[in-house]
Amino acid sequence: MRGSLAMLAFLLLIVATLHSEADKKPVHLKPIACCFKYTLRKIPIRFVADYSRTHKQCSSPGIILHTRRGRQICANPSDAWVQEYISNLDNSKGANMA
Repeated sequence: MRGSLAMLAFLLLIVATLHSEADKKPVHLKPIACCFKYTLRKIPIRFVADYSRTHKQCSSPGIILHTRRGRQICANPSDAWVQEYISNLDNSKGANMA
């Protein structure tokens, strides 16, 4: 009887240890933002407050333009105007940090 009780306690300890190890793995609850279509129109720079790049797991690369009114617009990172906006926004961030 003591042997089976000790075995049961041992198995419960193993299960508890395995369960706690599984809980330590990172959980990604934030959805990944991907662009599936790009805007066909050039957004005026005065409307753009910031930008972010899409996640590397997305099927297509993209730039998400964040407007001053809180909208998010997908743009093609290969477009010249998008590259210009990125450069301007990066330069203004650098000037604000100095």
